[in-house]
Amino acid sequence: MTPAELSKERILFACLDWGSGHVARSVSLLKQLQTQKNELFISCTRSQKAVFELYGIAAHYLEKEKFQFRFKGDGNFTSEMRRNVPDFLYWVKNERIHTRQLVSDHRISLVLSDHCYGFYSAKVLSVFITHQVSLPPKVGWLAQSIHRKWMNRFDEVWIMDDPLKRLAGKLSEPVGKSTYIGFYSRFREQEISVIPGKIAGIVSGPEPYSEQLFHWIVETYGKENLVLVSPKIYAPVSNDITVIRDWKEADREIASAEILVSRNGYSTLMDLEFLQKKAVLIPTPGQLEQEYLATLHG
Repeated sequence: MTPAELSKERILFACLDWGSGHVARSVSLLKQLQTQKNELFISCTRSQKAVFELYGIAAHYLEKEKFQFRFKGDGNFTSEMRRNVPDFLYWVKNERIHTRQLVSDHRISLVLSDHCYGFYSAKVLSVFITHQVSLPPKVGWLAQSIHRKWMNRFDEVWIMDDPLKRLAGKLSEPVGKSTYIGFYSRFREQEISVIPGKIAGIVSGPEPYSEQLFHWIVETYGKENLVLVSPKIYAPVSNDITVIRDWKEADREIASAEILVSRNGYSTLMDLEFLQKKAVLIPTPGQLEQEYLATLHG
């Protein structure tokens, strides 16, 4: 089964609320499902809902709380993730219970989960959406084992990658019940242009790493023709720098830039497949997936 085959289903959907990448890549998928006359029920945070509504996604929105990952920002990402494990395990358990209730309350026929481990149901077909069938090689056998165990609870796995191009490299190597569904980006329908010399700096990721990136971009490119796309203004900037917080306005600025400067999250790599622009990509310090992708595409 692929997204193109879905029509007239009652679909329950959720995506990971870590940063903006999962939300960004979900926009074009949800628009496709909407066009194919599916009825969408989206379990999401208030900020995710605001983005989806901005792109005209008509759905029944079922508000949920945001999981708060806590990071110190010292670059020891693996240790920082371990500190979040107890709270995360509790969250996954509650998410499983909550999903079961949503499926019953709304007569759901299909569950789609963009990397939400607890978002599945034993009552209806449940699909896990990811580009990481395997976690990065350095993550360790225990985390890899837990990831596979949780992923195997789903009936199918959709891989956001192309089997001939493999942007995710070893991460997207298929196993068992997995199917490639191609690249998804809200820029697939965007008119692309270039203003010579224009730089779009994109701030994203968990705190405080996003704040660190904000300062680095301003210090490095602040004297250039810079437009800064950022969820927050972390410090005063020169009047010559335009700071954009609105997603639609940011899309226009990104589409017209000659060079993009951002983290090298996987959603960004998919965006670049459609944008075809020069890019300066900076992995989040210690984030093994981004470090692996940086090496793969460096």
